Amino acid sequence: MRPSLLASLTLLCVAAFDAAAQPVVSPLGPISPTTGLVLRDDIVRALIHESSGDRIHDHVQRLSLLARDTQEGYAEAARWTEAAAKAAGLQDVRQEPMATGPQWSATRGELWVSAPHRYKVTSHADLPMSLPIGSGDFEGTNLELVDVDTGALDTEYAGKDVKGKVVLTRGRPTLALREAVVKRGAVGVLSSYSTPPWNQPHRLDGDFPDQVGWARVPSALFPKGTPTPFVFMLSDRQARELRAQLQAGPVKMDVSVAVKQVEGHYSIVSGVIPGTLPGEEVVLTAHLDHYKPGADDNASGSATVLEMVRTYTTLIQRGVLPPPVRTVRVLWLPEFEGTRHWFTQHASDPVRRVANFNFDMLGAHLSRVHSRFAISATPDWNASFVNAVSESTVAFMNRFNGVKYPPRRDFYIGSATGSRDALNARVERYGRGSDHQLFNDHGIPGVAFSTWPDDAYHTSGDRPENVDPTQLHRAAFAGLASVTVAAWADASNALELARLVNLHGVRRVANDEFNARQSLAATPTPKLPGLYRLARASVRAAYQREREALRSCLPLGAPAAPVQTLTRLLETSEAQALERLESDAKARGASTREPAPTEAERRARSVIPRRVKGQELTPFDDAADHAGPQDKARVEAVQAAMKAATAALREQGEDELRFYELADAIASYANGKRSVADIRDAAYAEYGHAFPVEALLDLFGLLEQRGIMTTVR
Repeated sequence: MRPSLLASLTLLCVAAFDAAAQPVVSPLGPISPTTGLVLRDDIVRALIHESSGDRIHDHVQRLSLLARDTQEGYAEAARWTEAAAKAAGLQDVRQEPMATGPQWSATRGELWVSAPHRYKVTSHADLPMSLPIGSGDFEGTNLELVDVDTGALDTEYAGKDVKGKVVLTRGRPTLALREAVVKRGAVGVLSSYSTPPWNQPHRLDGDFPDQVGWARVPSALFPKGTPTPFVFMLSDRQARELRAQLQAGPVKMDVSVAVKQVEGHYSIVSGVIPGTLPGEEVVLTAHLDHYKPGADDNASGSATVLEMVRTYTTLIQRGVLPPPVRTVRVLWLPEFEGTRHWFTQHASDPVRRVANFNFDMLGAHLSRVHSRFAISATPDWNASFVNAVSESTVAFMNRFNGVKYPPRRDFYIGSATGSRDALNARVERYGRGSDHQLFNDHGIPGVAFSTWPDDAYHTSGDRPENVDPTQLHRAAFAGLASVTVAAWADASNALELARLVNLHGVRRVANDEFNARQSLAATPTPKLPGLYRLARASVRAAYQREREALRSCLPLGAPAAPVQTLTRLLETSEAQALERLESDAKARGASTREPAPTEAERRARSVIPRRVKGQELTPFDDAADHAGPQDKARVEAVQAAMKAATAALREQGEDELRFYELADAIASYANGKRSVADIRDAAYAEYGHAFPVEALLDLFGLLEQRGIMTTVR
């Protein structure tokens, strides 16, 4: 019997009401046999196909028009981001002002060759980053140009009078400022330097002859009361053209620079997606500042977070996702300084911050700029479930995006205007270099999403055309998948998350055991007893890290008994791993008795440092800068130890960011429970390098002297 139209409409209305009345189920579920994620497959599809790399790229182009390394340009970017965040559905969006102070800006900056032929070399109007922040006023004509090569060595000035002249250097401008301007009276510097030390393994000066490097003029270089000189940044090609002209005869320069200082401040753009559980947050960060264009660094991260917000709010409004359990807080801020300021204002908030997800340099075109997508894990001492979530996300993305024409389109992440680059992403052990390090230093597990290296890093070549919408889309999904687990996990699914953590933890400890046993196999017999102790410490640290990662699921709602069972299984596995390690050592005929401790090692066992509350973010460089003459030897000992470690890690093939700010990374292990000897062992476990205990005692002694650390006993 065919129902009447009225009856059909009634049934439809009842069905719609019943559907609306049904609560939206959690996006989390058991580990998927298809994706390996603890997200439901339909949620994975929704996150992929609602988010858009093309839309992110549009935002990247918009932000790249602004010189965000000046207060004026940054303020415009902050206003635009605030409006865009509100339009995307973020709530409680506002700008939190930072400290007010003098802000540098340029009204004019032109560099001309006046002889032998007059032509404009560069200008602030054409390329704002050609005039570094902090450059001083200057007006001068027919100034002689002198080439000083790197500008750092006395021999490079031999027989050259640079007083009242302009110097040309291929080295860092600060070196020529100190040697040519402060010591020898030059009036300004032209520099073609473009490659920071931590990027030198990936590119050399001159590899990209038309890129102009990014620099600043530090006021601390110049005696108080003296005028600040000017600096112009040139491309390698421009510098070589000037040197070629100098070979033919004198070159004269005209310089016109007008700058001003005005009172102003930077701001943090903040907003939330409210959660249902009061007092808990997941924090997303992206630094909004940087030079023009600064497309990958970091218009890409800022724009990606904006699209993540829009994706979440859209799916919540459609009923695909329920509101998050934990509030998702989003911060767009100046790198490092903004995060430090935010902590000074919000560290004592009555909120438990479960995790930080930091987005910095996300969109580099992988094949065009020779890059890879990576996620930096938390440090071993700050173990968390977020690492297993990141690893499962990367494994899923690689599986379904590792070919240009994937067999499954529903799990392929691409963009209409993007590349078809195959993905080979990875999760790396902890490295510093962005705002996640400050969250980790504060005890909040922080992971960082990035594409690194980048051939255009910190240069004028960091343009939107080198940013790939497909890679932006993939980065957005990686963030969405990870944040969804952290923000939506509750008592109904946190045990599944613990099982995921255990699964990936088993793989990680197996890899750590392999490395420990390999180090024993490769060590000469006379050195085995000392290394055996470190190898055992490394295995113990690995298992302790995974037990702590499992326990991090408890506050999310995982039941205690099953988690305790999993941790006990790890303890059993640890004992077996240590037995295998002992067998390896004995098979080599080495003694497994620990060598007698030295006097320094005995002292290291008795010193238990702890970070002073409120000083979590103060770096070792601060202690070194304020050390007196009597502490010079200790500072140099620490610096020498870190330099030796850096050289050793570089020889092992580690990425430069892995040992960026290495002294601070080691200092972050201090928690009032570990002795300096324990920290030495833990640092070996994380970095595979044996730091001299004497240098670590000096490190923590200097930090304590500066008031950054205190000693428990």
